Amino acid sequence: MSEPTIYYYRRRRGRGAAAAARRFPTVAAMDRAKWGDLPDNVLLGVTACLPCRADRVRMACVNRQWRAAVRAGQRPPPPAPQVPPLPPQLPWLIFPSSATPSFYSWIGGTSHPLPLPPDVRVARFCGSFDGGWFVLALDSSHRYALYNLNSGHRVELPPGIVSPSGKQFPLVARFATLSASPPTPSSSPRPYMLAAVVLVSRRLDVAFWVQGSQCWFPHRGPRLNQPQDVVYYNGGFYFVTADEGVVVYWPGYGRLTNNQMRMRRVEYNMLRRDDYLEDMGFIGGNGSITRYLVESRGQLLMVARYIYNEGGTEVLRVFRFHVMPLTPAAAISGRPRATWLPVDYLEGRMLFVGKGCSRSFEAARFPGFEDAIIYFLDEGFVHDTTASAAVQERPRYSFTDMGRYSAAAVFP
Repeated sequence: MSEPTIYYYRRRRGRGAAAAARRFPTVAAMDRAKWGDLPDNVLLGVTACLPCRADRVRMACVNRQWRAAVRAGQRPPPPAPQVPPLPPQLPWLIFPSSATPSFYSWIGGTSHPLPLPPDVRVARFCGSFDGGWFVLALDSSHRYALYNLNSGHRVELPPGIVSPSGKQFPLVARFATLSASPPTPSSSPRPYMLAAVVLVSRRLDVAFWVQGSQCWFPHRGPRLNQPQDVVYYNGGFYFVTADEGVVVYWPGYGRLTNNQMRMRRVEYNMLRRDDYLEDMGFIGGNGSITRYLVESRGQLLMVARYIYNEGGTEVLRVFRFHVMPLTPAAAISGRPRATWLPVDYLEGRMLFVGKGCSRSFEAARFPGFEDAIIYFLDEGFVHDTTASAAVQERPRYSFTDMGRYSAAAVFP
């Protein structure tokens, strides 16, 4: 639906001109009145044709009557039709730009401009969470923030990590996720935590931030071997490593003691899957494998993405995390045994994968969408030769190796 054109005019000072304007309304004013006087049932009928939340927000911005008609909630007397419920939504596909950022809505099938503050436009994306929350690296001086696309609300994050001995180090966050959506000024307070894979002293590591803390704090225990993704699942932060190991941290919210928070750590004793060595041969000769974690139907899945050196992404495989029965040896060592089992068919599901932000959806809830499809993004960067001097050193995202994968083919 195209939006009605709203005309503005400036009245001349003086009683005569003002009185004439009141006696003889312009054509634009009459057209505006017609649009504003549409009955609620007509406006609600238009709302029902807008499955995308962004389209409904734009409709509500036309004028006060339209906003009251499409706003969900108790309807005033006399009884009026209820606002059509918003259908299930899919993730927005964000197209970053320092000049004209935009996003694509899978539900509405169209692109929209995305008004963002200047520092957010040039920020580096590190992850997202439900409710429109982004984890952003704002600039090269280690400024980080949580930013809400819907409200513009932001939570500043500290630039460095502090060791238990009190030494502070700058960090570079690669990707991150949240345990829960941060509370907004109008919502009740609730605790939440941020887990991230970071670069500290040129080495990948794991760091955490808890609401209200003035610094990031490190994990306890052995360093993880090249962590590749993190997801909040079953009350804990699950990390997968380059050798498909799994380490879990269960947070215990409370006061920091010596820049540390009590967190229960479990590292699983992984039984290698049968074709793991074949994948190691692929890495040695043809390309690389990156892994994503996603919760689906109450299970933890790992999506392995096979990227050829020359041809980009060719294959994606899905595995299910399976914990084996506890044995006396595992009980003594404190390391339960687990393995990755192949998932040959997604059974009516579709996956959207990205570092720190993968999601699973039931295809039956979205008419027109196929099941057993995995949507993936290009995570590479290229040098931006068109950027202004202020942001010329920041790389821009590449859009060449992205698409969807099914059992039959990859569609770029």
